Amino acid sequence: MSEQPFDVAIIGGGLAGCAAAIHLAGQNQRVVLCEAKTYPHHKVCGEFMSPECGVLLDELGLTTALQAAQPASIQRVAIIAPNGTTWESKLPGAALGISRYTLDHLMAERARACGVDFRDLTTVMQVQGDFKHGFTLTIRTTAGQDCIWAKTVIGAHGKRSSIDRVLDRPFLKSRQPFVGLKAHFYGPPLPGRIHLYAFPGGYCGLSEIENDQVNVCLLVRQETFQETGGGSTTHFVEWMKTQNPALGAWLSAAQPVYQPWLTIAQVPFVDKQAVINDILMVGDSAGVIAPVAGDGMGMALQAGKIASALVVEYLAGHISAETLRQQYTAEWWRAFRVRLRLSRALQTFMLRPRWLTPGLHVLNAVPTLGNLLVAHTRDSRLVQL
Repeated sequence: MSEQPFDVAIIGGGLAGCAAAIHLAGQNQRVVLCEAKTYPHHKVCGEFMSPECGVLLDELGLTTALQAAQPASIQRVAIIAPNGTTWESKLPGAALGISRYTLDHLMAERARACGVDFRDLTTVMQVQGDFKHGFTLTIRTTAGQDCIWAKTVIGAHGKRSSIDRVLDRPFLKSRQPFVGLKAHFYGPPLPGRIHLYAFPGGYCGLSEIENDQVNVCLLVRQETFQETGGGSTTHFVEWMKTQNPALGAWLSAAQPVYQPWLTIAQVPFVDKQAVINDILMVGDSAGVIAPVAGDGMGMALQAGKIASALVVEYLAGHISAETLRQQYTAEWWRAFRVRLRLSRALQTFMLRPRWLTPGLHVLNAVPTLGNLLVAHTRDSRLVQL
């Protein structure tokens, strides 16, 4: 066990975990971050940085490194129904396309540079304790089992994890009906646009990232995946190409950068607790936004900022443990409730092309409505125009 307690232990080194760690280190907090894998690695993600991410990343001191990675610039979004009906709109600011392989590495390096004790290949197996007594984290590393002691804990371990089972989180008791897939391609350019292609039971997003590559990420109902592909990703993708001709044409003209497709099952679009057993949850650990909104990365960065600011107040003795619990929960829901609810409603249409086509006709007839939907699925107050 560490001789000195950490002020904060963070479980998970994705965007939310690194954002919280960097903010905390900037406030002279002693931070340890435990990441089960090692960087860089690919993960299932839309890899679309909503316009407000620019402000949030600049606050983390990442602007120069981000620009050096040469992310793709994205100004518009288009939704294409299976019959070709299309709606297109300008985004409320400049968005970026960058792989998680690159961005997570930049975030981790920045956290290390700020003084965070960043421990990859470190799996948190159990968390015991509370605000009153402090926390003991049992960890597993390549060297064996060990313990870490910390005054506070932030959970940034993603959509679902073994630590969620240890915490007996309620959302795990319901089977979730969605599968996510992702791959990178070299293909026809999509200059300045992110395209969302609908098909029965799912939808697929295409957006350019760095190195002239295109990220192809999709969400599909588990039953659709099984019925059309028999559990085979290759068979499912071939079926999907026939369901939306525009998507099929693009994929047929593209070449994969790597094989096979990355997959994730049981993606949970359900309400979760923002605080459980005195652990503050951030990013997907607190709630997963439907990818149609394109704001998952923005939410992760913003939640890390919210949690770290309140933890600093608590550790300084300015607020009580009970105030920390209540205020974080309230601020998290105030920041993200509208986005979560609206994105789930929009996803209902994306999964049902018969509903989507007339919906796109309405958006084309009433452009203001589409602009409102785009604006209310992100924090437009942070957008740099």
